[in-house]
Amino acid sequence: MHEVGIMESALALVQRHADERGASCVHRVVLRVGALSGVDPDSLRFAFEVVARGTRAEGATLVLDLVPTLVYCSSCRCEFAGDRGAIFTCPQCGDLCGEIRSGRELELSRIEMS
Repeated sequence: MHEVGIMESALALVQRHADERGASCVHRVVLRVGALSGVDPDSLRFAFEVVARGTRAEGATLVLDLVPTLVYCSSCRCEFAGDRGAIFTCPQCGDLCGEIRSGRELELSRIEMS
C-alpha cells in the first residue's frame, strides 16, 4: 500500500510547518487528490490514522478534496469530464484528446494548527 509512504511524506511536511510556526497541535489536514493520482482515498484515510499516531496530528481531521478529471479538446476547445485513461474522446466533436487539465493532483492544500 503506497498510501502509507505518501502519508508519511505529507505528515513530515505538516510537522515541518508546525515546527516553523511553533504549533503544538494540528487540527485539520486537507489534501487535494485527483481522480487519476493513483491513490485510493480510503487507504489514504487509514494510512493517516496509523502514521499520525504519536504526532501533533494525532486526532486531527483529514479532509480529502477529490478533484475530478478535466480534459481539454484542442480541436473544438471543449472542456469535459474524463473517465479513467490517458486518451479521451471529445463528446462534442469526437476527436481524441490527451490534454488532462486536472485530476492528477496529490497535494497538501491546507493545515489548521494551534
